[in-house]
Amino acid sequence: MPNERITEDLIRNHFKCDPLHGVIKFEEQKTTISKAKKCLANASKNRTGKIGFSEFVISFPALPDDIIVVECKADVHSHESADRDNPSRYAVDGALHYSSFLSQQYNVLSIAVSGTRKSEMQVSSFFQKRNDSCVTNKDANLLSIFSYIEIFRGIAQAQRIESTAITRTAIVLNEELNAYSIVEHERCTLVSALLLALHNQAFKQGYKTIAASKQLHPTPQRVATAIMTAIRNVLEDNAIDSERAESMMGEYEKITNYPIAKTPKIKKKKSSEEAPNYVLRDLTERLEQSILPLFALGARGYDVLGRFYREFIRYAGTDKKTGLVLTPQHITEFVGEVVNLNVNDIVYDSCCGTGGFLISSMKQMARLAGNDADKLVDIKQNQLVGMENRTDMFTYACSNMMMSGDGKAHIYQGDSFSPANVKIVKALKPTVAFLNPPYDVGDDGQLEFIEGALSCLQPGGRCAAIVQMSCATSTRKATVRVRDRLIAKHQLLGVFSMPNDLFYPVGVITCIMIFQAHHPHPPDYKVFFGYFKDDGFRKTKHIGRVDQGRWNEIKEHWLSSFVNRESEPGHSVLRAVTAADEWCAEAYMETDYSTIRKEDFESALREYVAFQVKYG
Repeated sequence: MPNERITEDLIRNHFKCDPLHGVIKFEEQKTTISKAKKCLANASKNRTGKIGFSEFVISFPALPDDIIVVECKADVHSHESADRDNPSRYAVDGALHYSSFLSQQYNVLSIAVSGTRKSEMQVSSFFQKRNDSCVTNKDANLLSIFSYIEIFRGIAQAQRIESTAITRTAIVLNEELNAYSIVEHERCTLVSALLLALHNQAFKQGYKTIAASKQLHPTPQRVATAIMTAIRNVLEDNAIDSERAESMMGEYEKITNYPIAKTPKIKKKKSSEEAPNYVLRDLTERLEQSILPLFALGARGYDVLGRFYREFIRYAGTDKKTGLVLTPQHITEFVGEVVNLNVNDIVYDSCCGTGGFLISSMKQMARLAGNDADKLVDIKQNQLVGMENRTDMFTYACSNMMMSGDGKAHIYQGDSFSPANVKIVKALKPTVAFLNPPYDVGDDGQLEFIEGALSCLQPGGRCAAIVQMSCATSTRKATVRVRDRLIAKHQLLGVFSMPNDLFYPVGVITCIMIFQAHHPHPPDYKVFFGYFKDDGFRKTKHIGRVDQGRWNEIKEHWLSSFVNRESEPGHSVLRAVTAADEWCAEAYMETDYSTIRKEDFESALREYVAFQVKYG
């Protein structure tokens, strides 16, 4: 006789293994939400007038007006009655029964599932808006949590919730590794290594049981050795050339000397007691459960996986002291639209870091390629060029590209100013350059990175570089000299003043400079200066900067202003400049006094008085 508990297990595992499991509240045979309990107070399936609950009630803390109910039956013959009026016996009838009560206060997705085998399971889904008797048929399959959020609130909201969840996972993981005294750069290498190792099926299936014959648990040394073997196999399977593979392995093999890979016992920072060291095994299992399911989502899964990877490295590896400040994803995507990236462009990043600009370019060009499979291969193999001097960053870039769908063919380790490397890059004939130079080289050093990238581009090529604002405002002779060299050979098209907290948690004020390569700057040309200080993101506790749903609209305004060369009070201005002038909107822009409120004046006055009191 079919067992309904088996059906329930299938549902439970489906949601538990979803990458966004952390954004839902998953309750069984009950709900602790007072509004939902009130709706279900008389919802007994036997129509006794007493309280009733479906097998599962799924709610969203971030979406308090939306809810999912799931009804299960073991026998597929009990899926749906002819009139849908027998909620105690049939899954569809029961799901719609609970939906009718919950729709008094909620938008409801009711899901009916019958059967004890995935291959034979029947699924029916229905959507009912709040205070609406109309019920709409939805998918006949179990969907991802992302897809259910999309049904409720659209894809933009689903993406925002997904992005927040991925960022939270990255932050929590950083905090856990910090508790074991694993320093920032070691965390980056460790997570990068484990994500690659989990691509190897033998390692994925066996890492939990790797042990000496008389031991019950894997030793840290054996797990570390298995990780190295798995990575080498993955690099070989991905046809990574021997020089790059050895460079990456050299970085990853440092893990074998970390305490978590050597000592049989370990303790956390705030603990005085040592415990058996299963950190490597447990961390691998954590990544397998929370991140690896992304691979099953196809192209979107690779996007989310890449986002987690970038977010983790951003929180673990960003360091202004060493010049490493990773560009946020929405900005790497934005500059692609600024330079009007096309499907035939060859993109170069002379200090590619973890590969953020290259990955964004690859995704954008892939979308433009559509269903042209040959062009997609060409983009990945021939149209992405990266140079990175730091061994660790080079390793992260290669693995990041692999986990984002390939594109590692022309990533090189070395100095982008080296004549030999310049020759290699020029031979590839790049047409677009994106870069975020290291900030520890100073204003003139950052501008020299731009100069070097521009020199490698084809005539008419476009360059977008995000640098410290001081590169645009400094009056130091060395800085002015480089600016003079730049506009003697290349045309400055625009400079955007970016949000002050763009690189949070690192405090650095930046701007984006846009150039056209090998076109000397006309003395009378009016450069576009944009005051792009509000991107719609806000700092959120424990998460970082989060899009408040305004970014797409703001981005379109920015792009329209730049493309149409619009001068708008408080937003943008056109001005002819020399190397000795300031290259920023703040120096020339007309103030839009209509937006200034009395509260703004009072706030500024209070800040000024506080400053005077503090500093005399």
